[in-house]
Amino acid sequence: MKHALLLTAGLLFIASAAQAQDVPAGYPGTYSKLVADAKAEGSLRIYTNLSEDNIAPVIKAFNAVYPNIKVGSLEMGPSEAFSRYRAELGTGIASADLLISNTIVDWMSAVKDGLLADYTSPEREKLPKWSYPEPGLYTFSTDPMVTIYNKITVPAELQVDTMAAYFANISSRPDVFAGKVGTYDGRYAFGGALNYALVQKHGEKAWQWLEKAGPSIKPGGGAGGMIERTLSGEFSSAYFVSAPVVFSKVADGLGDIIGWNFPKDGTVVFPRGMGITAKATHPAAAKVFLDFLLSERGQAAIAAGKLTPYRPGFVAQGDLAYSLDEVAKAVGGKENLIIIDYDRKMIDGNAAFSARWAAAFKM
Repeated sequence: MKHALLLTAGLLFIASAAQAQDVPAGYPGTYSKLVADAKAEGSLRIYTNLSEDNIAPVIKAFNAVYPNIKVGSLEMGPSEAFSRYRAELGTGIASADLLISNTIVDWMSAVKDGLLADYTSPEREKLPKWSYPEPGLYTFSTDPMVTIYNKITVPAELQVDTMAAYFANISSRPDVFAGKVGTYDGRYAFGGALNYALVQKHGEKAWQWLEKAGPSIKPGGGAGGMIERTLSGEFSSAYFVSAPVVFSKVADGLGDIIGWNFPKDGTVVFPRGMGITAKATHPAAAKVFLDFLLSERGQAAIAAGKLTPYRPGFVAQGDLAYSLDEVAKAVGGKENLIIIDYDRKMIDGNAAFSARWAAAFKM
């Protein structure tokens, strides 16, 4: 009997210790129940515009801690992640447990329509307040926009690192830049948010830049296309290009042709949102995964996926790997970051803003 009691006590101690290992430091003791529920669910499903290169290191790091929770990720367009989830609601089809996407309009609509679970992560108080702007809405990564140049066709003295000097050069050096500058189309959601942020920072001065230089610029296409056209020489330069995409190209050996910089008078940063769906089939697994992403280990995995972590004090490891703190240091301080926020005015005033932007670009 004595041996049986000792054996039972030992087993209980081992089980208790195992549960304790599942609870990160600083988390409530009840978190072990959430982890147990997540393991019982065994999986979760993500709809996202992240590529395999972006998300694979994150899933690998998560499974190193939680090997019994399978993570499935479906890549699609930023708005498609929301439209597909909406279409599947109420159909009985297994849909997304977690959405990760960088589209301000769709996140605001999702919040308004109650599509997100109101979950308070144990990591939340360690994060900047702007990173969780609405109940259940968090930030996955903060992707800075850079200016790129073809180093062969653009003289070194014209590869400037401020937007003020950049737009001045486009206007004053048509021999280099006329018809050879790329950017996003400001009439659509992503490009519109970037331009809105620029105007919010610089006011009427930004409109003057755009109106003077706009006719020499060729908006349209995504980051990959802008980079390819700059590499080929079709473009001399492009601005508002996603830094993680640029860095992956430079890392592939194209740094001899492509030069880049963070604008020191305002680097626009696009937050990539994430949220657990209100009707998630695997809510516990989704919560554990989200908490992991917000932790230091998760932020390191996000950096490994070539994106920009933002947890205060975090330092990314490796060449061409930046945390948001490091970007801020590179541009002379946080005041020179333009972090796009979930501004209702941007959405409500979109028609008038788009019309003025189109007029500036003669479109």
